[in-house]
Order: sequence, then C-alpha cells, then structure tokens
Amino acid sequence: MSFRDIPSSEVDRPYDHYTHRAVTAEDLIRYATSLGVEDPNYIDPDAAAAGPHGGLIAYPTYVVKLRGQHHLPPVVVEEMNTSTFDGGKDIQLGVPVRPGDEITTTSRITKMFEKTGRSGSMFFVTFRNELVNQRGEMVALIDCRSLQKLPLAEPEG
Repeated sequence: MSFRDIPSSEVDRPYDHYTHRAVTAEDLIRYATSLGVEDPNYIDPDAAAAGPHGGLIAYPTYVVKLRGQHHLPPVVVEEMNTSTFDGGKDIQLGVPVRPGDEITTTSRITKMFEKTGRSGSMFFVTFRNELVNQRGEMVALIDCRSLQKLPLAEPEG
C-alpha cells in the first residue's frame, strides 16, 4: 500500500468541513503569549484598539490550529506507512482573525504526483485547508504536503 494507490477522484473533493466555536479574546491572547509575543496588537485589547487594526487580532500562525476534525484525509491515513513524512506548509493569509469570529475550515486534496530523483521515487500529496469567517471572508489558505518514499524497483533478471 502506498500513496500511489489513492484514486485520482479524491483530488478537489472536500473530505472535511468544520465550523469552530467563536474565537475569544482570551484564546488569542493565550496563543500569542504562549509564543512569547509582546506586540500589543496580539495581547492587549486596549492598546490594540488604538492600533492599525482597530482591535485585537490573532497572531498570524493562529490559523494553523484551526484545522477540521480530520487533520489528514482519511484516504491518506489509510495509505500511510513508515516511509511517510511531513513535507511542510505554505500559508496564505487573508483577513485577520478577531474575537467573535466563527471560522469554518474546508479541507481537500489539491495535488498528487510522483517524482523520481537520485535516491528513488517519492509520491507527494498536497491538501488544502480553506478557512473563512462568518462573513465569508478568506482568513487563510493552508497547503500541507505529505511525502512518501516509494520502494525501489526490484532489478529484473
């Protein structure tokens, strides 16, 4: 079993859709302070009100924790093995998350491909988490990659 066995029909089909409870100011402050952030736009509601955003906003990486109920597509989990690893993330930010926002995350596989190099073949799966707020504004697009090293082909003969 390998990523190679994932049907191409899985691409662009949502596998998760989840609306999170409303974000609170305490959630945002707790997250930012856990990272050691000192910028008042992220930790001080009064100072943030006079700042460039007109109020408290989430530290940019807060969006990464707003995934759906299934971090990985079930079909990817079924095909994972000991040669599977995280290939990183790309984050495109939209409007900032604010207290009171209800974020909905929709997740889908966007790309699957095989690439062969000097060390053999690898199969790549990219899945996207699309985050929107209750006003339908794009909060973030997060592309996550999983990679799987494929076994070397058996020599013929």
